[in-house]
Amino acid sequence: MSDILIKAEHVSKKYCKSLKESMYYGISDIGRNLIGLSSNSGIIRKNEFWSVDDVSFEVKRGETLGLVGPNGSGKTTMLKMINGIFWPDKGKITVKGRIGALIAVGSGFHPLLTGRENIYVNGAILGMSKSEVNQKFDTIVDFSGIGEFLDSPVKHYSSGMYVRLGFAIAVHSECDILLIDEVLSVGDIEFQTKCMDKINELGRRGVTKIFVSHSLDAVQKLCQQCIYLNQGKIRSYGETAQVLEDFKKDVASSDYLDTGALRYGNRDVEIRKVELLDASGHEKKEFSRGERLQIKISFYAKEAVQNPNFSIVLSNDKGQIIYALDTKRTAFDTRKILGEGEIIYTIEALNWYIGKFWLSIGCEDQNDNITYDYHNKMYTLVVKKGTSIPHEWTIK
Repeated sequence: MSDILIKAEHVSKKYCKSLKESMYYGISDIGRNLIGLSSNSGIIRKNEFWSVDDVSFEVKRGETLGLVGPNGSGKTTMLKMINGIFWPDKGKITVKGRIGALIAVGSGFHPLLTGRENIYVNGAILGMSKSEVNQKFDTIVDFSGIGEFLDSPVKHYSSGMYVRLGFAIAVHSECDILLIDEVLSVGDIEFQTKCMDKINELGRRGVTKIFVSHSLDAVQKLCQQCIYLNQGKIRSYGETAQVLEDFKKDVASSDYLDTGALRYGNRDVEIRKVELLDASGHEKKEFSRGERLQIKISFYAKEAVQNPNFSIVLSNDKGQIIYALDTKRTAFDTRKILGEGEIIYTIEALNWYIGKFWLSIGCEDQNDNITYDYHNKMYTLVVKKGTSIPHEWTIK
């Protein structure tokens, strides 16, 4: 296992839906252990359920593993077991090296202490000595960008300030393993870009990372391997592109997946409405070949955003992408947007083949690092027979 820093072997973790019964089960298990009997950790009792169920994987040095899936699928529970916050009820987790974790906003912070004091407290939790924190203190503060509020109690910090400070401490802790939950979506655009660059830099230095996110684009960019969890079980495990495709297919075809899997992003630019309009400006879902189609995207930008990238992706019923474009690759300048606005894509004569399609609409920053809002296969479009598409033949 010299090159494997994290190894999970048939790991399972259960919870109880009832607090009263959970306390009773806990006391019962402790009592059994005191008299030399094993606890009932391997069986399901009334109102218990498996949050993580028979999960196995390996992560090598320098690799980034993505964890995707709907809310409640066991992603955060898995991270907490790797971090040693919980013990698995079944199976075994082997970890080699120092862990830096950013699992919950403000985790490890004392609300009454100042940002300065919490840097030392959180650094100690991550295994840093006082001299090590002293040496990196200015770099941590500079990276977090909270210098103005450094001596204020963190209970007055916004969620974004919590994330900035927590991430800054974690990535400067000289850890061998970094665990990152969805919390990065709370930060502002500039900080998220800085975080993505820092994560890539850590990978080049050999740091092993596990990245949990609803942003499939971020997972695609950062992760070599990926696991798709649902209801505690592994649904797909392997190369990131294939796992994300399996996840998207389930999103499109299953009813039990939550809308968080369909839509993700930090909503700094929010897509508020998508309309499919005909030549008369009427909204509809069925169009004939040769007909004029306009895709109208209404948005709202909370703050000024320079030249965002809007995208349109058309997929067939098998999940295959048959048409994709965005404003960046077509060299369309969206300029600076702020507040309410709309962008319209027009096809004068629809030339897609006949059938039913899924339409995905998205908006990212110009560098494709931050997803503002992405509607994954949230719209349907039917193309019917129609007039002949204007064309001509030439031969020489």
